[in-house]
Amino acid sequence: MSFSFSLLRRLSSSPSLSIPNFPPFLPNPTSTLSFHSQTPSTENVVDDAVSQQMEVKGIKPNLVTLSILINCFCHLGQMAFSFSVLGKILKLGYQPDTITLNTLLRGLCLKGEVKKSLHFHDKVVAQGFQMNQVSYGTLLDGLCKIGETRCAIKLLRMIEDRSTRPDVVMYNIIIDGLCKDKLVDEACDFYSEMNARGIFPNVITYNTLICGFCLAGQLMGAFILLNEMILKNINPDVYTYNTLIDALCKEGKVKETKKLLAVMTKEGVKPDVVSYNTLMDGYCLIGEVHNAKQIFHTLIQRGVNPDVYSYSTMINGLWRITSALDLMKEMHHKGQPADVVTYNSLSCFE
Repeated sequence: MSFSFSLLRRLSSSPSLSIPNFPPFLPNPTSTLSFHSQTPSTENVVDDAVSQQMEVKGIKPNLVTLSILINCFCHLGQMAFSFSVLGKILKLGYQPDTITLNTLLRGLCLKGEVKKSLHFHDKVVAQGFQMNQVSYGTLLDGLCKIGETRCAIKLLRMIEDRSTRPDVVMYNIIIDGLCKDKLVDEACDFYSEMNARGIFPNVITYNTLICGFCLAGQLMGAFILLNEMILKNINPDVYTYNTLIDALCKEGKVKETKKLLAVMTKEGVKPDVVSYNTLMDGYCLIGEVHNAKQIFHTLIQRGVNPDVYSYSTMINGLWRITSALDLMKEMHHKGQPADVVTYNSLSCFE
């Protein structure tokens, strides 16, 4: 049993837990972080458990080992325990580093506690601790994930007034949030801004914008971006092409995907199962099942393993029950369990 899980079991065995009182720069979980305060003290339980387990394992409690423990608890979603270990760090006279503080920020954001994470950030900065690009990237991502893109933009502007310089990751997060809100023009403004500031877009930037243009039904703009990234020697990946293939198929322009596949091959990007599935679905949507079957056979010939969606798409597109049942047998033979989509497709033949 791992040390963190052993400690977690020890903590969980206590009928009631509480978080210790932290120094001023740390949020008090009973108020700021709104953790439930109970007795006996969680800090005492953590102290006892940490000391005992580390003694058994021959590990000396220090900033590194305790920071690892915080990381483990954050991944387990046990933020109360994470802050208790932070209390242990401070009790031993250590100063938490930026990595440890970033871990706590990320842990809170992963639990959807973004506002608490922002408040924690404010408290830490007020005490003179320096946050870095990872810190702000974490907060921006947390805000965008809960639909607070406008707040994320305000935070980005605030960062500009501090010593931390915005980077490509931060801009990508903002652009992604705007694209998901179908605010493509505004996303393009941020793309232009980052270029003007000498922050070079990467493949993620372009993929995000291309996806945004496709969602907004602006295929022309998406293909302009594809050409631009190729000219700038930024290699499109399979996700780039799959996004464009999907957009073309949804508009019924399946035949135009042949040109795109030719470009894809020329650039040395191999189609994956998603590429083929999208093409098969596109052909089925326009009633060209024979072309979908050809794509299905090409997929197998090129050594790409069909998944449950591949079979479900073909079964849905086939008009003869015998052919559909043959594919069901093949699915079973290749270890692909049928899902609800597969059975719904078969029910259409009844």
